[in-house]
Amino acid sequence: MKQLLIIILCLLTGAANAQELQIISTGQGYNNQDYVSLTAGTDQQIANSVWDIAFSVADGDAGVFINESVGSSPSDLPIQAFATFSDDFSVSPEESFFIDYPIWNRETSWSHGALNEYREPGDPNDYGWGMYNPDTEEIDGIYVYAIELRDGTYMKLQIQSLSNGVYTFRYANFDGSNEVTKTIDKADHAGKMLAYFSFGTGESVDVEPANGFELLFLRYTALLDAGGDTVPYLVTGILTADGVESVQADGVDTETVEFGPYSELLSPDPEIIGHDWKSFDLSNFVWVITPNLAYFVKTRDEHIWKLVPLEFSGSSTGNAAFVKTDLGILSAVDDPASPLSRFSIYPNPAIDEMHIAYSLNDVTSTDVRLQLFDSSGRFIEQHDTHAAEGLNVYTMQADNLAPGSYYIRMIVGSASYTEAVQVVR
Repeated sequence: MKQLLIIILCLLTGAANAQELQIISTGQGYNNQDYVSLTAGTDQQIANSVWDIAFSVADGDAGVFINESVGSSPSDLPIQAFATFSDDFSVSPEESFFIDYPIWNRETSWSHGALNEYREPGDPNDYGWGMYNPDTEEIDGIYVYAIELRDGTYMKLQIQSLSNGVYTFRYANFDGSNEVTKTIDKADHAGKMLAYFSFGTGESVDVEPANGFELLFLRYTALLDAGGDTVPYLVTGILTADGVESVQADGVDTETVEFGPYSELLSPDPEIIGHDWKSFDLSNFVWVITPNLAYFVKTRDEHIWKLVPLEFSGSSTGNAAFVKTDLGILSAVDDPASPLSRFSIYPNPAIDEMHIAYSLNDVTSTDVRLQLFDSSGRFIEQHDTHAAEGLNVYTMQADNLAPGSYYIRMIVGSASYTEAVQVVR
C-alpha cells in the first residue's frame, strides 16, 4: 500500500501532461466525414453520401440541416436547398420562384440549420421552416423547399410539423410524382446530436458513433468575406459537437501556453477551430500549418484538451494530425474555490481494480459520492465514502466490468467532477 501511495503522489504532483498524436481524416478526395472522440482517441469515418438531411433531437430544438459535405472530384455535387417562399406543396417548376442562390447551414449552432434560415429575428416562435403554435404546442410547417440532389436532379421537401418530439415531413419529385411522407421521432435517437435521413433509401441512417464524439472533421460550405461581400466557399475543417466548447489561442508558444487565461473565453460556437488553422501556399503548392496556434477544447464531462495542429495533407489522403494534451478536469484543476485540488485514477487503463486518488482543500472531513457510468452515460454503480483534508484513496473493483471506456463522477458537496478510465483485460 505504501508503494501504491508513492506512485499516486507522483501521479498527482507530476508537472507534465501526457501528449498524444491524434490523426483524423476525411479520406482521399475528402469523400468522408470523420467523427472524432478525444477521450477515446478514436475516430469513425462515414461516407459523405450516406445521409442527405438531419434533424435536431435535443429538447426544445427544431433545427433541420442539409449535408453540405462533398468530395473534391469535379463530378461531385453537394446537397443544396433553395427556398421557394411557397406553402403550397403542389407547386410546380413552372409556377415556383426560388432564389438563385442556395441556403446553407451556418455552422454557428446545432439548433439551427439551413432550413431554419429566413426566420424573423427576435421572434421565438419562428423556426424558418415553420411557426410554433402556443395553443397546440406544435410547430406547423410553412415553406416548401427545392432540394438539389447529388446527381443534379431536383425534388421538393416540406417539414410539415414537429409535435410531441416527432417530425413529420414529405418529399416528392418536382413534378409531384412519387410523394412520400415520413416521420422521425426524437426519442428513437436519444443520446445522439442529430437524426439523419437518406432520400435514396427513404430511411433514417445511424451516423454518429455509439460512444459519442467531440469533433467533426469534414468538408462544408463556409461564408467567407471577399472584399466586403460574403461568398460561400467549400472548406475542410473541424466543427465541435453540441455541448463542447473551445477557444483559439493565437501567437503563443504551443508548448508552454496555459489554459487559465483562456478559460473565460470558451465558446459553444461549432466553428471556433474551423478551417483556418491551415492555408494553401500557391507558390509551392503545399498546405501550410498556421504557426504559434493552439486550441483548448472543453468536453461535456468538463475535460480540457489542448490541440495543436501539426500537419494537413489535403485531398491526397485527407489526413490531418494534431498534438493533443490531456489537461484534466476543468473544475478540479482550474477553480481555486473548488474543494478538490487533484483527482486521478490509477492504474489507467485498469485491469482488476482502480484506485481513485484525490486531494481535498480546507475540508476537515466530508462525505464523498463516487458514481460509475459506461461510455454511453448509463449509470452502473455508486459508492459513498468519507474523506478528510489532504490525500484520499478509494479502491473500486474493475474485474466485473467489460473492457471499454468508463467515467467516474465524484460528488463533493454541491460540486461534481468527472474523470475517464479505460478497462482492459
